[in-house]
Amino acid sequence: MDRDGAPRPGRFGRTRRALDRPRLWRATAALAAVILVVVVVLAAQGSLTVLDQPSVAGATGGRGWERWCAAGRTRMDRVHVAYCARFEGMVVSRTFGPDRAESHLAVIGDFHLLVVRLDTGRDGIPGIGARVVAIGPMVRARDGQLEIQAFRLQRA
Repeated sequence: MDRDGAPRPGRFGRTRRALDRPRLWRATAALAAVILVVVVVLAAQGSLTVLDQPSVAGATGGRGWERWCAAGRTRMDRVHVAYCARFEGMVVSRTFGPDRAESHLAVIGDFHLLVVRLDTGRDGIPGIGARVVAIGPMVRARDGQLEIQAFRLQRA
């Protein structure tokens, strides 16, 4: 019995009362739908263009960004997926290391989540929410994630 003399609800009675709130469930479902729409809209923005091999037109001025594909030294300790890729998206995370002059960005765009590896330190690294364009060879990271070794990174 509680203070008013009414019988106490059983072990499942409190849970049942908490779950029996249709207005709360509708509000929660609406909030979940809004969050889902926002995530889908953010994931859809951006683009990914992949080149399997250098094109003849690239040497003579085909795509403007293609010249950056040969601007650096490609890592040889990773499995190469593509000769070059251009990825535009939004930064969702950033980490630094393991080397002092190495940083990684997790970028989402065109329904892809890619890691962008930069050989620069902490200076000039875009923050979370920034729109960026990364250009460089596409490799497979140690954990299996697709990674672009960015020879060129610019804000979109």
